[in-house]
Amino acid sequence: MLHFIFHKTSYKYYIFIISISIFSQFNLFAKDIKVEKIYFEKHNVFEKNDNDWFFAAPFLNFFHSTTNDYIIEDELLFKEGDFIDDSDIFETERNLRRTNLFTKVLIELDSIDDNQFDVYVTTKDRWSLYPAILFSAGGGATNYGARLQEFNLFGTGTAITLEALNRGKNNIGWQGIGIIEKQRLFRSELSLFLSLQSNNFKTIQQLAISKPYRTLDTEYSYGLIGINNFGYDFVFENNESYILAPFKESQAQLFFSKAWRKKDRVFVTGLIEYHNVNRVNDITSQAFDNSGKILLMFSSVAQDYYLSEKVNYYHIEDMIVGGYGSATLGKIFSIGSKGEDRYYVAAQGEASTYNGKTYLFGQLTGASAFKYSAPSYTYQEFLGLGFTKFTNGLVLAARFRQQTAWNWQKFRQLILDNDLGLRGYNLNRFYGENRIISNLELRYFPDIPIWIVNLSGVAFWDIGAVWNKDNKIYNTKFYNSAGLGLRFHFTKSSSPSHTFRVDFAYNFEDRKFGGIILSSKQLFSAFGNHEYKLPEIFGSQIDLE
Repeated sequence: MLHFIFHKTSYKYYIFIISISIFSQFNLFAKDIKVEKIYFEKHNVFEKNDNDWFFAAPFLNFFHSTTNDYIIEDELLFKEGDFIDDSDIFETERNLRRTNLFTKVLIELDSIDDNQFDVYVTTKDRWSLYPAILFSAGGGATNYGARLQEFNLFGTGTAITLEALNRGKNNIGWQGIGIIEKQRLFRSELSLFLSLQSNNFKTIQQLAISKPYRTLDTEYSYGLIGINNFGYDFVFENNESYILAPFKESQAQLFFSKAWRKKDRVFVTGLIEYHNVNRVNDITSQAFDNSGKILLMFSSVAQDYYLSEKVNYYHIEDMIVGGYGSATLGKIFSIGSKGEDRYYVAAQGEASTYNGKTYLFGQLTGASAFKYSAPSYTYQEFLGLGFTKFTNGLVLAARFRQQTAWNWQKFRQLILDNDLGLRGYNLNRFYGENRIISNLELRYFPDIPIWIVNLSGVAFWDIGAVWNKDNKIYNTKFYNSAGLGLRFHFTKSSSPSHTFRVDFAYNFEDRKFGGIILSSKQLFSAFGNHEYKLPEIFGSQIDLE
């Protein structure tokens, strides 16, 4: 039904509401609402009528610039004088939420005549400045440091992150991170991502300029991605030692994509990649090193939209239900004498269902390279997600992920530890070429806010295994842990990163508590979103820290 709130009421307006509701259900009525004037009602982070208003709220508002009008305007799918329907309103709300600048977005119509309306766009800014003392622990390693994040610099939608972190994992030590993100560069359709990460062992530099698929009507997407990495990779021999493998790597990608149809969209995407790497230690040579790639992908997506809350977090999330499928054909060719020549085929399919109480999501991926008729670098993966609501606030959420490779002649390393979802075990304790991990969480959202924080609780069970391709899964040992956790949700932000996670895990292998785990975000989202993806070589992403 159409999302309307009328400021004027009379008999003819009620008739109009009923008519729209009936016609919208049968798609018999479209683009019959004329936009007269558009008004912005912008609210700051703290307002006097908020439940969490307190004496220092004006002082905090002083350090936050309310989002500029043009940031909101750029996301509107209509302008004054346009004819619109309910789908334009709902998609505009989703687009504004997707910016992560607001904790509340609402579009209302005020009737002027039978089909003429003023549009009121109401937004409430999220808190955007986050100075933080960083501390996390778990798996036998402790991290500490400081971070400064501003997600809406001077109200321009520009995000900046500066971080200094001492990482206990593998004795990495101090690490610095700098990130700049701009969703619309100079108010254009282009987005910018620029990042630098450096520590004693590795430096990662990345630049991405792209035109994404912003709306259901966007016809083209294109972009350029550049990555430059150098330093040392960690190759684990056992849970107490590792080899430092030096490398220097450069990678560039150029892509172009065309879309058809607004609902059940179809895409054709071409991607060209250049990859050059120098690995001093040959044992760490990875699949398709020093190789160029030409990939052509055909894909389609079907999307229905639902609003979700008290599943992952308290704030409202857009949950997409439907399906996604892609088929990729490619040619891989050697750059220099150390590359490889292969043909490549891949497919990925997703499907989800939701009945208002229970949600299920499944993703199946298969891919292989070929030289003549012999397969190589064959990869298969399955990801399952789901939840069921017992009551409003009591949710059972689950995740299952399985990754398996065959005919993989080069180095692979997948880790199973506290960071990867097996809570209560030391970092880097288990590693192999294939992996299974499953997590079950009973989440309770009592909705008892304490000023600007809301609490939730979790009871969890984790199980997982890793093994090498020469071994059989039925000979593989599975490891378990279980425990309880608390979540502290910052109510002035819709970012998952602004939920603080505390878990107490019992390790069934060693029959002892594995310590207190401190981190951010939920361990996993209980639902997946069917969205367009770029072509890729499946299975090439491995764990190196």
